[in-house]
Amino acid sequence: MLAFAGVTILSFDSLLVKLVVASPWDLLFWQGILLSATLLLVTLLSRRAAPQRTWLPYSYMTYLGGLAYAVSMVFFVLALGHTQVASALVISNTAPFFAALIGLLALKEKLPTHTVLAIGVATAGIWIIFEYAPVASELRGDCYALLSALGTAGYLVIMRAARGKSGADYLIVAGVIIALMALVNGAEPMALKGSSILFMAVLGCLVVPASGLCIAKAPKYLPAAQTGLIMLLEILLGPLFVYCALGEQPSNNDIMGGTLVLLTLIAHTLWELRLQNRAAQTN
Repeated sequence: MLAFAGVTILSFDSLLVKLVVASPWDLLFWQGILLSATLLLVTLLSRRAAPQRTWLPYSYMTYLGGLAYAVSMVFFVLALGHTQVASALVISNTAPFFAALIGLLALKEKLPTHTVLAIGVATAGIWIIFEYAPVASELRGDCYALLSALGTAGYLVIMRAARGKSGADYLIVAGVIIALMALVNGAEPMALKGSSILFMAVLGCLVVPASGLCIAKAPKYLPAAQTGLIMLLEILLGPLFVYCALGEQPSNNDIMGGTLVLLTLIAHTLWELRLQNRAAQTN
């Protein structure tokens, strides 16, 4: 239920980004500031019972992980401004495969055969999505989504190396980095007007922090592979919410490529679960 709640909440991210009438950098500034402020408040309240825990200085891994997450979020928002939601979500959700490759290089983690095959098939799905792009702006958006996936992959590998400790601290640092990146790129925070303020508040104070906390707690009660399987619902729910609210119709190549990637992710996750169950029965 935690994983399902988390991914359902997160699926509204794409719709809210589309509804906020602001430049991408203005949106990213507020998204970063609100994410950091909300999680800082949550962390303050949760750590009152443990005053012996220190806050600063963060380790270099925290800053590196925060930077990777910031890169992921920045390029995802930029992708939504240049390509269809379905393309952005499908490509960005290939992050676990890139994480496997980065883990191989950085952590010397061996890639099993089924993961190598899944990477190959998912790459074919991404190629189908890239193939449809008739204009340079959509192709640029797909590239932004790919960079978002690489940022998420880097964040996952760093969290794996740090054994997932103090996950909220990474997101607090990420929010500050996002806001600074936005300011450097010309963000005008006071330009946000009207209903966009409400949509931005829901996005930054509720959707991103709440989904992150729910998904982070889910593996405590079920295997991470099952959490990953449930999270794949974002590929379906995100474009569905945008279609219902804004009428944005995915292209045929989007649907074909997305279906291929989604089925590959599901098959890979189910195979991982089978291997885990077999290992548990053997032990």
